[in-house]
Amino acid sequence: MLVVSLLAFVLFRYIGDPVTTMLGQDATEADRIALRHSLGLDQSPLVQFGHFVSNAVHGEFGLSLRQGQSVAELLKDRLPATVELSVVAAVLALVIGLPLGSYAALRRTGVIAQSILAFSLLGISLPTFLIGILLILVFSVQLGWLPSYGRGEVVYFGWWSSGLFTIDGLRHLILPAITLCLFQLTLILRLVRSEMLEVLRSDDIKFARA
Repeated sequence: MLVVSLLAFVLFRYIGDPVTTMLGQDATEADRIALRHSLGLDQSPLVQFGHFVSNAVHGEFGLSLRQGQSVAELLKDRLPATVELSVVAAVLALVIGLPLGSYAALRRTGVIAQSILAFSLLGISLPTFLIGILLILVFSVQLGWLPSYGRGEVVYFGWWSSGLFTIDGLRHLILPAITLCLFQLTLILRLVRSEMLEVLRSDDIKFARA
């Protein structure tokens, strides 16, 4: 964790000037000095890294250099969408992967089972970002059935927001959920198939069939 923290600190601290990013090229030298002092960039690198690690341990990740807001607040705003997408993708992978893996094991010589295995090989080989681009190209650009970005209409429960309770939110969730679940789905499918084949070869199953 310390090594990762050091790498992140070096990347964000020494690749580009954050003061120029926030103020732009036309800022005065006095503005630059004031912002550099308020951000603590005029201190030694060791002190800056110590503050960086200490704040990260307490859940404070500083200010976003691009948006000028607290990173913790930005994470809080985006947490509902992230959790919602992850849960939906995991549920889809389980609901689809378990029965497909079972079928591929029980009917392992059939054409459908072989087609399922070919699909799983394709899903596990293609990178996720390529699958997402292809889905956007087909279903958003060419067919125009589903939106290509955004979250759509959401319902708020306090500070938590959800798109699962609106038609527009569900339409925006379909493509990213499918993109994320395909890799998990293929892993679950192949794992379930291999485990079921092991069980089907066991002596108690053979005795039960006999």
